[in-house]
Amino acid sequence: MAEMVAYCGIVCTECPGFIATQKDDNARRKEVAEQWSKQYKVTVKPEDVNCDGCLSRGRHIGYCNVCEIRKCGTQKTVVNCTY
Repeated sequence: MAEMVAYCGIVCTECPGFIATQKDDNARRKEVAEQWSKQYKVTVKPEDVNCDGCLSRGRHIGYCNVCEIRKCGTQKTVVNCTY
């Protein structure tokens, strides 16, 4: 799989949520949800862990849907904001 770098510079293809989604691995989604719930002190359900990466028009996880950096990059049709 080719590397995908989000508009903000995060490497989507290294994200455990992205990896679980691409492998359609429900056990890994559960692990990621538990880890993120604890780490970010919010409730993340396994069914919420579905992401095709920032640059895709597919599924995005939580904050990515309202991220101003992603919104700006999409509107300006740039490949990446970090270059």
